[in-house]
Order: sequence, then C-alpha cells, then structure tokens
Amino acid sequence: MNEISIAITMDCEPTLETTHSTATGPKDFAMSERAITGYFEIASTYGYPVTYFVHPETIRVQADLFKELASRGACIGLHMHPWKYSQWRYQSTRYREHFGQLSYAEQVALLAEAAALWRDAMGEQPLYFRPGTFSANDATFRALLDTGFRGGSISAPGRVYREIRSVWTGTEPDPHRTNPEFRMAVGQMPLGNMPLSADFSRLLDMGSGRYLHPDFRPDIDWMTRFGIDYKTISDNILAQVLERKPAIPVLNSISHNHYNYSDRADPQCQRYLVMLENMTAACDRRGLKAVGTTVGAIVERVLETDPVDEEFCFF
Repeated sequence: MNEISIAITMDCEPTLETTHSTATGPKDFAMSERAITGYFEIASTYGYPVTYFVHPETIRVQADLFKELASRGACIGLHMHPWKYSQWRYQSTRYREHFGQLSYAEQVALLAEAAALWRDAMGEQPLYFRPGTFSANDATFRALLDTGFRGGSISAPGRVYREIRSVWTGTEPDPHRTNPEFRMAVGQMPLGNMPLSADFSRLLDMGSGRYLHPDFRPDIDWMTRFGIDYKTISDNILAQVLERKPAIPVLNSISHNHYNYSDRADPQCQRYLVMLENMTAACDRRGLKAVGTTVGAIVERVLETDPVDEEFCFF
C-alpha cells in the first residue's frame, strides 16, 4: 500500500427556520453558506475535495452554491432526517421518525419524493446518500437501490444509538458492496457503502445509552471531553486500516453546516485545521501518499470490483 484516500464530508442540515426548533442545524442560510464554503476552502489547501450530503430544504435554497462547488470537484449527495423533513414538508405525523425506524415501503416513498425535490433543484438525480445520524435498518440498502442510488456513506461502525435505530456494532469498516438482507454484512449488491472511519481502540459512553468510537469529526472536542487528541485518533485509525489491508483504503471524516468554518478563530474550525494536519501527518509518517477523493469516487471504485461470494460457517 503506497497511498490512501482521504474523504472529507459534510452533512448539510436544514436551517432552524425551516425545521424543528430543537433540531441541530444552522441558524439561517447565510450561516450555512459560511460553513459550507469555509469547509471547502480549507480542505482545498490540502488538495482534498469535499462530499456534501444535503437535506432537501437546503438543496432547494442553495442549489447554485452546490452547483458551483460541484464544478470545482465537490460531490453532492442526498441527506435525510425524516423527522426534520416532515416539519418542513408536512403538518402531520408522516415520517416523524428517524430513517431506520421506517419500513421498506416508507423509505422508498420518502427517498423518491426527496430525490424529486433534489432533482428539480440540481437538474440531476442524486446518486449518493447518507441517513441522518447513520440511522438505518435491514431494508435500507434495498430501498436505496430501488430508488436509483448507487451508494453512499451510510454506516458508522461501532455506533450504538438504539432508540433512533443507529446500531452498527460489528459492521464492515471499509468500503464494500452491500447486502440486501443484513446491513452488517458484505454482499453482492450493485450498491456501494463507504463507512465512517472509526478508532476501534476505545468505545466511548456518550450518555443516555449511546456509544461510539472516536472519529475524525471536529464537531466534538475530544480532548476536553475524553482526553483524546487528533494525533492519537489519526495514528490509531490509520494503523487499524493498514492492519485490515482493505482493497480500497480510505480515511473518512464528517462534520456539519452549523459551524463557522469561514472563521479560523472558531473552535470547531480550529479543530478542523488540527484534524486535517494530523490526518495528513499520520499518512506521512507511514510513508503513504494521502490522495483526496469523494464518496462518489469511492462508491464507483467499489462497484468496479467483482462481487465476492458470501462466506458460510457451519457449526
């Protein structure tokens, strides 16, 4: 292994003006634009493109911004929190759940409707997807395939948020073809998944029965809350990837559009800068060339590989 891919991603939420007052998201679209453009410009200094997963409300308002970023190498996909979407689109109880709480038929209906709104704004079909809070169930990959998606960044290995159906204990940690029946397993579907990178050396108690592994996100102050720095996270994740020897090695980070990445004095922006520096330095120490990529590019690489027969164990 001489090089490793770096995927910098952002989930672009609806503004608090268009969704529930208790939801996370930017105050307004001006704040959203500052986050989106600042995040892109900083990643560009490292030669890393950005993948944005965009909620339907946000893509409708900021389509021109995302088209311009796409012309500069960004990948744009669909993001979905059904309960946030319903606050804007409906005044009923429809879709008031997290994505993984929906049935196959409900997921298909929601994806088809959201994709149509996305297509009206962008002039093309969204091909890549990330569910809000990585909430999914065993119907999700079939629902995505049946509504025209080619893949996305859908899982957060090791995460356990049971009440919102975001449970990924033991799932495949590297890019792979998905399984139509069991979300944890590698399969043969023509649908690729690039999981979020995670440091499996520690499982963190987030409170209220929620657990996750450290990852690259600048949203959390890992040092203040858990005494972990980005050098440790970067070194650990990279070492674990090298030990697994995946066919497509990737470091995949995440953030959101309610932080001011246009202001380098902002705490999240400062952590973002430190994260990028440490991620890149970890690759340098291992003699690896860090090559920027997008979720779309990784999914297409996955789909170029031959499906692998599932393994069966007999006891």
